[in-house]
Amino acid sequence: MIILHHTGGGSADATWRYFDRPTIESARKTIADAGDLNVSSQFLVDRDGTIFRLMPETSMARHCVGLNHVAIGVENVGDLDAHLLTDAQVEADAALVRDLKARFPAITHLIGHHEYLAMEAHPYFVERDPKYRTRKADPGPAFMAKVRARVADLGLEGPPVR
Repeated sequence: MIILHHTGGGSADATWRYFDRPTIESARKTIADAGDLNVSSQFLVDRDGTIFRLMPETSMARHCVGLNHVAIGVENVGDLDAHLLTDAQVEADAALVRDLKARFPAITHLIGHHEYLAMEAHPYFVERDPKYRTRKADPGPAFMAKVRARVADLGLEGPPVR
């Protein structure tokens, strides 16, 4: 599966510096309570569409509760307010999804981080602590609709409809 996110900030450099720390900041209490390993992602997409590979696709990153073990994470620099996601990021994400699906044909799903809770009943979802959940808004339905429209021919599933 591929999970799209946004960083909540406007800088690829700041995101890189944040991800480059081994431990999570204590202010992120819900995540820190589940372990001190920092968050991470396989890819980062800058506002101009530049794609950075942060770690191998075959290494597990910590970016989505319950799905990390089966997911490739793609962080997009931006948010839903001050640094809106760009058309260049839509195009870059679509190209990256196509590349990943070509190289890893077993990929079946494309979801946004905001959709992950809908996957709880799916066999892919594995989280032993029933209290460890987060509420996410990223990258948002509009961004996901744009990316999905560009990769519709791949037949990737979204989250189950509840």
